[in-house]
Amino acid sequence: MNNKFDELTKSLAQSVTRRAALKRLSAGLAAIALACLGAMPTATLASTLGPLIELSQPNPVGTCDDGFRIPGITLNDTFEPYVTVNPRNPNNVVATWTLGPIQNVVAGVSFNGGRTWQQIPLPLTLCSGGPYVGAGDPWLSFAPNGDLYAINLAGSSPSTAISTVVKSTDGGLHWSVPALLTSSTDLTPGRPTITVDSTNARFVYAFWHGEGLNNTLPAVFSRSTNGGVTWEPPHRIYEPGSNRGADFGQAFALPDGSVVALLYDFGFKNTKPQGVQVLRSTDHGQTWSGPIGGFAMLPLSFENWGFSSIIDPETGIYVHDPTDPMLAMDSRNGDLYAVWEDGRFSNFQYNDIAFSRSVDGGVTWSTPVRVNQTPVGIPLLNRQAFLPAIAVQDNGTIGVSYYDFRFNEANPGLPTDYWMVRCDASNVSPTDSANWGGEIRVTEASFDLEHSINFQGYFLGDYVGGLAPSGKGFVAVFTGVNGNNIQSIFARRIGD
Repeated sequence: MNNKFDELTKSLAQSVTRRAALKRLSAGLAAIALACLGAMPTATLASTLGPLIELSQPNPVGTCDDGFRIPGITLNDTFEPYVTVNPRNPNNVVATWTLGPIQNVVAGVSFNGGRTWQQIPLPLTLCSGGPYVGAGDPWLSFAPNGDLYAINLAGSSPSTAISTVVKSTDGGLHWSVPALLTSSTDLTPGRPTITVDSTNARFVYAFWHGEGLNNTLPAVFSRSTNGGVTWEPPHRIYEPGSNRGADFGQAFALPDGSVVALLYDFGFKNTKPQGVQVLRSTDHGQTWSGPIGGFAMLPLSFENWGFSSIIDPETGIYVHDPTDPMLAMDSRNGDLYAVWEDGRFSNFQYNDIAFSRSVDGGVTWSTPVRVNQTPVGIPLLNRQAFLPAIAVQDNGTIGVSYYDFRFNEANPGLPTDYWMVRCDASNVSPTDSANWGGEIRVTEASFDLEHSINFQGYFLGDYVGGLAPSGKGFVAVFTGVNGNNIQSIFARRIGD
């Protein structure tokens, strides 16, 4: 997939190919018995649910107009959130999202564990004192010393999109001027991510997909060895092969001092195989090995459609969903965790949320298990679960969040909800699906996905990095639709 500037502008005069509307399998909604299998009962979690907070309204830059025009996206619509927590202060939670038709990236900053927030537009675009016309694809990472980095795509035109990094030393309240990781001619970037080495704040790792020969999207890497003051020239670290791409790289510093990079390796238009490749560095990213391990992903997907086959059960319209895996590490022992959409548990009738663990630095991975608690006694297409996120508390408790359609019915609209399950991995194995439960409904009420942005299908974001640990609880941040049919970013604290 090309960078979002190209995606959006190319779509202006094009309609997205979709399959014919699917026959509704059943008009009724079966009785639902929510599982409660985890270490903490649902009632206990529900009693400590914080209020649902709409983070992205009002629009922090008002009527500022960057000039981009994307059908179906207003200046107040928002999408693609990502959230992280300060390791030095678990009450300092920061989320970012894209505002309007890529008019800016905005941060939501909390210093009380997600109970209250303030909006801080990043200094990227003209709407917030920056030099660029548009910005998007936000990703965040805190350093062990509390410094915060945000990587984004930004540019003055679709053909000049570049990877930029801004830094905050006060928990997200104030940000530096953008540092440039690429120029318009250096490995044209798409979907960047950033990770600070959790053992040494000097080392910061940035990944994105470039554009290579033979219709490929190679994984591109740059790093800083001085806390973001300067950046090394970007270079390819993984070539996925013809008609394939590698992106969404995420790095983790292991207890033995090595760093592993987990890359999503995918075929264009859902050609197989799909999965994660693991690379290792023993010198803080100066050099990287070839693939040392990984795992296969088996999402249900339709031929010639570049995304997962999450669809509106009544209209057949797709949900824009690139099936990116979301990853995390247990800081106690270096165990690596992955969640993604997978069709194997339903015999490829619909997608569930799969979980797998590696205890050897990504070389081998456990057999995937289903972790979402979406009821199975309802119509098939109402069982679809999608856009997962994962986070791990300091005590080893794992949280996984996701969307599903369980409350859909015969009436017009597509009721959609956001959920979280957990597993107390300090006491039980997360590789046993029976150890996942305690499901919590994060949404206060269902929102209608049919009123979301329609860009290559219903568009909540290429990803919803919507979960972060905070003390003894979690903070969920996700895309939804408010009562005025504006697509917005919401947050809720779960637990103490």
